[in-house]
Amino acid sequence: MSEPVKVPGAEGRLLPVATARQVATHLWTMVHGRRRALAGVLVLFLAEAAMSLVFPLVVGRLLDTVIAADGSGVPGSFWWQVTLLIGAAIATGVLAWIAAGALARFAETVIAELREAYVTAALGLPRRVVETAGAGDVVTRAADDIAQVSDALPEVVPRLCVSGFTIALVATGLGTLDPRYLLGFALTVLPYVCTVRWYLRTAPEVYAAERAAQSGRGQHILGTLTELPTVTAHRLEERQLGHIRDATWGAVRWAMRTRIVQNRLFGRLNLTEAIGLVSVLGIGVWLALTGDATPGQVTAAALLFLRTVDPISSLLFVMDDAQSALAALGRIIGVIRRPDPEADAEQMPAVAASGPADETPVADAPISAVGAVNVMEAAEVHFAYRPQRPVLSGVSFHIARGETVALVGATGSGKSTLASLIAGVHGPGAGRIDRGVPRTSIMTVTQETHVFAGTLRDNLTLTARETDDEQLLHALAVVGASSLVSSLPHGLDTPVGHGGHPLTAAQAQLGALARLVLADPQLVILDEATADAGTADAVLLDRAAAAAVQGRAALVIAHRLSQAAAADRILVLDAGRVVERGTHEELIAADGPYARLWRAWNAGATAMSTSLEGEAVQRISPVQESCPPQA
Repeated sequence: MSEPVKVPGAEGRLLPVATARQVATHLWTMVHGRRRALAGVLVLFLAEAAMSLVFPLVVGRLLDTVIAADGSGVPGSFWWQVTLLIGAAIATGVLAWIAAGALARFAETVIAELREAYVTAALGLPRRVVETAGAGDVVTRAADDIAQVSDALPEVVPRLCVSGFTIALVATGLGTLDPRYLLGFALTVLPYVCTVRWYLRTAPEVYAAERAAQSGRGQHILGTLTELPTVTAHRLEERQLGHIRDATWGAVRWAMRTRIVQNRLFGRLNLTEAIGLVSVLGIGVWLALTGDATPGQVTAAALLFLRTVDPISSLLFVMDDAQSALAALGRIIGVIRRPDPEADAEQMPAVAASGPADETPVADAPISAVGAVNVMEAAEVHFAYRPQRPVLSGVSFHIARGETVALVGATGSGKSTLASLIAGVHGPGAGRIDRGVPRTSIMTVTQETHVFAGTLRDNLTLTARETDDEQLLHALAVVGASSLVSSLPHGLDTPVGHGGHPLTAAQAQLGALARLVLADPQLVILDEATADAGTADAVLLDRAAAAAVQGRAALVIAHRLSQAAAADRILVLDAGRVVERGTHEELIAADGPYARLWRAWNAGATAMSTSLEGEAVQRISPVQESCPPQA
């Protein structure tokens, strides 16, 4: 099971992080069918490494050739040795160029598939998971972590193989020159081993914490931006800025710790390299003084050892990159390999419940068997985001098949929270919510509608990929948006969203309602879906919403009481309690809280709004006239 990484000071719980074994297993599965291509890339890099060792050996021979000539002319072997040097340099360059190109093609394909798999998995996350973890964590993994993998992955695999191969070849070359050179080479092994053990013990935790701190910062920033109206309405600017400031400094502190680890690593490497070079040169000088080595052999030995400095340093440097990349991969693959969404409720932290209050909640109608008559039943539901601060207290009601239930109440009365519980975003702290339909057949439409970059067709088929043009046009006709297609230069194939043809807020909302029709859910939740509409568009959107939910069970959080008046039943919430319920006519006759709200709302309806409503009706054909009969 993947374990979440927690950041001190971060609120909520971050998404799961895959273990090293899970990362290795997933990557090995991804390269299935490409393993020969990967092996070919590695062979090219190994050939480049072998060719690069020709230089020190030939330079040593060349030095001995020059010394042996002793002014008697240029021997014929000199030109062969120079030609070999030039040929080896050209071959090394060509091999490096071919290998880099092959690796780039291989890595780009793997990274693209990894990115697509992550985006697919992220889009499939249930709302409760995203809201608990925070959108910042999802976005940070999609941006920073994938960028980290893209930068590091093309370097890690070849360097690991090339470095090990080069070290083995250098050791063989030194032993061929004189086995005693291996003593100086061996003196570097113990410091290198100690450095690697220290690094592997210290770095992974630091890098994982640094990536998690970046997510914590992104969570606070994105959460503040997306909920900016709430933040400003409740005057929480200073508190949120404080959270962002603390999270940013936390990310900076962890970033500094990674730099400290890197600096200590580099210092130990430099000291080890100095010890090794002095040892090899010392042995070489001693061998030359005793007549057991020529100046050329001493030079070749020193150059060969220096050839190990770069791959060993590269090996440890790439381990530094690998730690950061592995931390990022763990966070990406943790989402891709996430457990079954149905198990999320068990993994998410329990929501604090408020116990039943002293007051007796308003009773609902008798509960029938879920699925036979009702699609949803809530019984004595209590919920609180924080202990001792109840948001919902003893809420009971049901939604019958084909019935529209409206929720009415002041801001903060618990309407959106109740809708979230019905949708399955949260679980009740006490009581129960029974659903007669699968959660995949529950769809929520809010006032925040996003237009994705792509064609109008792409935006409409997000919820139903296998949809033909006739079905798309029918869905648009149902919500009264047939004129939208004809108003665009290329119809359904017109690019919209960022960089494309701009859509008005009303057109975007009509598109969302058309997506709802195409998805064909059994239970619809409209969370103030038309709240942002101006008076001229309100009539259009209200009719579109009514047409979209026709024949389906629906829970409507009514921003305008005209929506509530059209519902089959109305629930009035006050401080998390159902204080009234009934039809519009029944509640008006009762002359209670709803009747007072209705009179206040009617008093605010001006003649101008009536005029604009008539204008909207004339401008756009009524839904019931433009909609063909539904099957």
